[in-house]
Amino acid sequence: MNDQRVWRLRKRHQHIDAVISRGGDRRVLLEFVVNGRHVPAGRWATRAQAIAAATERRHDLERAGWSTHW
Repeated sequence: MNDQRVWRLRKRHQHIDAVISRGGDRRVLLEFVVNGRHVPAGRWATRAQAIAAATERRHDLERAGWSTHW
């Protein structure tokens, strides 16, 4: 699996991407890219678990006023 953007949010002139990829240990890596800066979020055994974690974070950000942007 190559890097795959799961979602992108924006607020004013800022943006956050959720990106998943496969790590060397076969786990799925989740990181957030905040205005171009990579912020590791964790490793999960499955893609579904990483997506669920990204979705939970997206919901938190949307409640704080961030909106979906592609």
